[in-house]
Amino acid sequence: MRLAKLQTQLSAGQSLLITEPSNIRYLSSFTGSAASLLLTQEQAFLITDYRYTAIAQSQCAGQPLTIICRDRAHEPFAACIERLQPKQQQLFCEFDHLTVDLFQQLQQCMPAVSLQAAPNWLAQMRACKDAGELAATREAVLIAEQALDWLLPQVRLGMTELQLATLLEQKLFELGAEALAFPTILLSGPRSALPHGKPSDRVLQHGDWLLLDFGAQVRGYRSDITRTYVLGAASANQRDFYQTVLQAQLAALAVAGPGVSGHDVNAAARQVLAASPYADYAGEGIGHGTGLVLHEYPLMREGCEALLQPGMVVTIEPGLYQSGFGGVRIEDDILITDSGIEILTKSTKELSILCN
Repeated sequence: MRLAKLQTQLSAGQSLLITEPSNIRYLSSFTGSAASLLLTQEQAFLITDYRYTAIAQSQCAGQPLTIICRDRAHEPFAACIERLQPKQQQLFCEFDHLTVDLFQQLQQCMPAVSLQAAPNWLAQMRACKDAGELAATREAVLIAEQALDWLLPQVRLGMTELQLATLLEQKLFELGAEALAFPTILLSGPRSALPHGKPSDRVLQHGDWLLLDFGAQVRGYRSDITRTYVLGAASANQRDFYQTVLQAQLAALAVAGPGVSGHDVNAAARQVLAASPYADYAGEGIGHGTGLVLHEYPLMREGCEALLQPGMVVTIEPGLYQSGFGGVRIEDDILITDSGIEILTKSTKELSILCN
């Protein structure tokens, strides 16, 4: 059990307060928007209020935790924490997801308790997916690629980025996505040089780049795929630009596997980009873990010492972004296996010319 595994990290007198929603969902299955988890070596409490008590009782059935319905009008949150664990000496908190107001409440209500930043236990636990998590991820990837296969024949010159993005998102939901994995990035022409730009009313034109970065969400787990195309005809410069990114991605995929650091995966791609005529246009990162949130541990960038392990799902997504010319990014979701990698995204990465 996930809760029991995390509780083994705690010593007597220590508690862990979890306030980050995806961590709460991972540990308890609770998906509401107002809850916290309080853990000790032997006890686990899900603290919510009247709006979510019934949902918590249903979603957390069978979990070894006690559901607490806090009376928000009469019991401050910090007082509830003190009441549930009056003998705690050290409280680990997720400072990245704790408001200043709540931190000050805890300090004032429990002056004898040492408030400390929570170690990286949960990020490391979540990095390696179990069978259920992998099944949801595979389904999210399948939906995204089916939507892409449907969309490409619909692309027409004269459409706007927003029109095309809307068609893509509608198809994702039609195919069974419970939500978008993240706001769709669909950019054309010079706008494709915006790494995380938003679709606009720009009209698709002959010779444009068309960059699509999108994904589906299934049972909380996300796919994340990027493909780049050319509309009508590709220039020699566009073909060379594209092939440089593709070779960088293939170099990173060739290195990735169990026991390899994020730094080394990043370095394999960056070596290709740095040796090209386009070195000045290379993006910084090369990939990230994905799961209940889009960007999870590990982040594959320079200096990342985290080693890839079987069960991790990560992206490999080098890119070149030249202002005024455009951008290319190619991204796959991969599963780290005992012997290497499995590329989950199957869509072709050869440069495709749309609207011929």
